[in-house]
Amino acid sequence: MKGLGRTASIAIVVVVVIIIVAAALYYATMKPSPPPSTSTVVSTTTSLVTTTATSLVTTTSTATTTSVVTVTTTSTPPTTPPFSLSSLLDPNFVCNQLLGGNTVTITVWDTYGPPEDQAFNVTLASFTQAYPCIKVQVTHGVGIATANFVSAAKAGQAPNVYRDSSDDAGKLFAGGLLLNISKYINPADINAAYIPVAVKNFMLGSSIYGLPDNVNYIVMYYNKKFLNDALTQKMFGVGVDQLNTNQLLQLCQYINSTYKVWCVAYGAGQEWGYRFAAWFAGFGGRIFDERGMPQLNSSAMVKAMEFWYNMTYVWNYNAPGVTPSLEQQLFTQNMTAIIFDGTWDLKIYQKALGPNLGAAPLPTISMTGMRAAPFIGSTGWVIASPQASGASQQQIYASLAFIAYVTSKDAEMNLWNFAGDLPAQKQAYDTVMTLLSSGGLQPAYMNDVYKGILEQAQYGQKFPNVPQMGFYWPCFHQYFTLYFANRTISAAQAAQEMESCMISNMQQAGLMPSS
Repeated sequence: MKGLGRTASIAIVVVVVIIIVAAALYYATMKPSPPPSTSTVVSTTTSLVTTTATSLVTTTSTATTTSVVTVTTTSTPPTTPPFSLSSLLDPNFVCNQLLGGNTVTITVWDTYGPPEDQAFNVTLASFTQAYPCIKVQVTHGVGIATANFVSAAKAGQAPNVYRDSSDDAGKLFAGGLLLNISKYINPADINAAYIPVAVKNFMLGSSIYGLPDNVNYIVMYYNKKFLNDALTQKMFGVGVDQLNTNQLLQLCQYINSTYKVWCVAYGAGQEWGYRFAAWFAGFGGRIFDERGMPQLNSSAMVKAMEFWYNMTYVWNYNAPGVTPSLEQQLFTQNMTAIIFDGTWDLKIYQKALGPNLGAAPLPTISMTGMRAAPFIGSTGWVIASPQASGASQQQIYASLAFIAYVTSKDAEMNLWNFAGDLPAQKQAYDTVMTLLSSGGLQPAYMNDVYKGILEQAQYGQKFPNVPQMGFYWPCFHQYFTLYFANRTISAAQAAQEMESCMISNMQQAGLMPSS
């Protein structure tokens, strides 16, 4: 995500994606689109070198050495799936046992941006050195979107491996275009290797369809000029990261009266439901039940909407009528204490506020005792189904080794060192937390910022990855706007209409869950 303005585009994108995925069912009669860019064959003779990387949050260069991942096994693992992650990270086992000494070529679509690509290229060089039996043909510059993948799949020419967002990949998996990874890699190993929320992002039902390489979500950024641990400890005996909404209200009253600035800049009137979903969950709500039926017509939705209406129009703590760009302007110009945004805009706030920048998880809802829980999405690596790519069994096995490697600890530490991506792999995540605890980042104040960002990952909700989610965005936006911005209907009416809108759209699209 590039900024807060993206919340409004999510609805359009997801609805288009649903249409595209549905069209995939008829791809036999369709003409595929050409590949997105030229493929590059990665040489297997590339030697691994020590690489100097500039971290996203540092102003000085940091030497980063990436080591080849090797695993020593005491017995030969089974040569039929499901495999253990450790066996796939053992080049000797993969090359000599799974691939039988043969050389196998796989195709990979790379969707990284420039800083991430630096990390990926280091990991790729390491992989090709460790696995001389696997030749990797990489297509760079592919966008994270299902259209290109589906177009290639129509002709059975999808890449063997693709990096995608968890929600987009979920639609591909639902359409039968991705491999069920949990049938090929021991699910217990996957759950042990990656943080829980990232694993859940790549699950549909009990199936795991990808391995995550990062996590992304919104957090509470705050200006330490107006809000800091010293203040919250004095007032409540807790840090900013432990605040509840009752305490937030008291803080807002203090901030508004003392500093004559807004406590919060949150353009609720511009919402399409991305950020608001965190508050809905904190008040005890959920978008879908176990069957996949919408659950917006609930007391949780009513109370969450009323809370932000009161924050804005009754208590005057939240700046009214702001757009996403105005939110940022207020925050960067010291005119508001709090903003809710993601890591994608971190550099903007770091540049503007410097050591006055703080980050913390969203507050606990006093009424329920539950944390406001933002969507926690992930990107990661998936494998095309044989029908979509024409892959042989050996290409599937080579692809499994590849995605295990590029989501290993060393690979995700490369992403952290080069681009500041938040790790999904548990050992990498723990390493980053240890680094933060030791105060190892420069400038030093970014240690606390990243600690707050990473802490939020413990209090998120899975980003729904089902086609029906496409109807949530426009239905929420339409009726929340009528309540919050136009004030023409009540919160209870808005909740009821949101849910009815979703159900009506699901019925028309033939996406109602079976009874």
